[in-house]
Amino acid sequence: MRISFVILDITRCYGTERTTTLLANKFAEQNHKVSILSVFKEGDRPSFPLNEKVTVDYLIPEPYTHKASVLSIFVQYIKAIIAIRKYYQHNPQDIIIGQAFLVCFFLWMSGYARQAFACEHYKYGLYNRPVRAFRNWMYCRFKKVITLTDCYAQEYKRHGVETTVIPNMLPFPIVDNIHAGNAKKMISAGRLQSEKGYDLLLQALKPVFTKYPDWSIDIYGEGDDRVMLEKLRDDLGLLPYVHFLGFSSNIHNAYLEASFYVMSSRHEGFPMVLLEAIACGLPVVSFDCPNGPAALLKDGAGLLVEPENIQALSDAIIRMIEHPELREAYAKKGLQVASEYTPNAIYRKWQTLFME
Repeated sequence: MRISFVILDITRCYGTERTTTLLANKFAEQNHKVSILSVFKEGDRPSFPLNEKVTVDYLIPEPYTHKASVLSIFVQYIKAIIAIRKYYQHNPQDIIIGQAFLVCFFLWMSGYARQAFACEHYKYGLYNRPVRAFRNWMYCRFKKVITLTDCYAQEYKRHGVETTVIPNMLPFPIVDNIHAGNAKKMISAGRLQSEKGYDLLLQALKPVFTKYPDWSIDIYGEGDDRVMLEKLRDDLGLLPYVHFLGFSSNIHNAYLEASFYVMSSRHEGFPMVLLEAIACGLPVVSFDCPNGPAALLKDGAGLLVEPENIQALSDAIIRMIEHPELREAYAKKGLQVASEYTPNAIYRKWQTLFME
């Protein structure tokens, strides 16, 4: 089967690019003919390792930016729509998978919505009401919309959009034993932007490190808020304890060196980093934000606290530090949850969808 993923820019190093790469690699392993169509190109190459059988084509050899003038953005949109139409005229596919709303808009405008599945990686209410209304109307023109969680699927179904739930897959094997380690180190990972709530986390960590100055936290990721967050860290007197380590191509080892994971997001679609952490045997402390953490930390796989409650997050982190037996219990349950997201389990869901 010829399967084409369409993504805004495969050279970026965020969650959508990573999950697209994982899916493309898995489909290629199953002897599908897989290609990735990157509408724009900012970097030199894809940020994550690709199976040698997966081909990558770039349509517009320039970066996409939403911060340009209205005219520049309009010109980018027109270029993208025309380029996609020409590409698929010369490269017909059996299945097209559009990654996120903007790419799916390009597919619809280019006339290929009926051949495509639309994948939504973000929360349902990300846009204002008029944009959501248009998005829902447009998604009715696609084969189906693929969401990451049941709650988002129900939102789309209420507006007449045909939907299937297929979560993301794990990028590496589940560890054999729990890893609620003895290292006095926490870990967190994600874009350094407002939705990830690192400003809230830093405030929550102030009393933690006052009480336990022999602990520290490594934060992996890049983003527009890095300078602001580093200044906030320094202003709070947390420089010796909080390490912003940038993007890592080997986050797996970083998980294995920590004792537990902390998530401070204001909202999530499907938190891949949380899934990766529990698959590495790490217990988790997280805000119970909409909508991903609760789905993964169900039935005692982690410690959930009230969204954006800084004091509650601080108390939960201290509780996790003080009770290694609690870390062990959460870690054991996490491994059971992670088993539902192996590459083979997720591929079977896609296979079922294609057969339909």
